[in-house]
Amino acid sequence: MFLKLTKMAGKPICAVLYAAFAALAAKKKPVPLIVLLLMHTTEYFTVGRKVAAKHKIGAVEALLQCLAFGFTWWLPIKKGE
Repeated sequence: MFLKLTKMAGKPICAVLYAAFAALAAKKKPVPLIVLLLMHTTEYFTVGRKVAAKHKIGAVEALLQCLAFGFTWWLPIKKGE
C-alpha cells in the first residue's frame, strides 16, 4: 500500500513541501527548507547513489532526483528489483 501511495502521490507531495518551505524561507524562516535539502542530500549519499549505480542511472540525475523527490523516486525502483 505504501509503495503504491509513493508512486502515486510522492512527487506532488514533495512539490507542495518545497513550495511551503520556500514560502517560509521568503519570510526569513529558512530552517525547514535547509533541513529538507540536507535530508535529501544525505539520502543521496546513503541510498540514492547505490540504487542509481545498480540501475545505470547517472550520478547527476540521481542527485537531482534525490534533492527534488527524496525517496519517492528510488523506492519504487529498489522495490521492483
